[in-house]
Amino acid sequence: FWPKKEFANLCAINEWNNYKAKHIELEDFIQEWLPGMKKDGIKPSIFWNNIDSVILDVDKLITDLEEELDKY
Repeated sequence: FWPKKEFANLCAINEWNNYKAKHIELEDFIQEWLPGMKKDGIKPSIFWNNIDSVILDVDKLITDLEEELDKY
């Protein structure tokens, strides 16, 4: 997952060449995507850059996002 589609599009190479970035509302990401990924045993990769990224536990990512949102 990336903060902007431009970053995602930079990673659309090789077998991902035909993929296009799609916007996901943050609320949908927190309430639907992440619980679905947890259920499927998938850990999200954050800000992949064709070299490396951060892979997080779903619960940790949800907690971090909610803590950040509480600041606003």
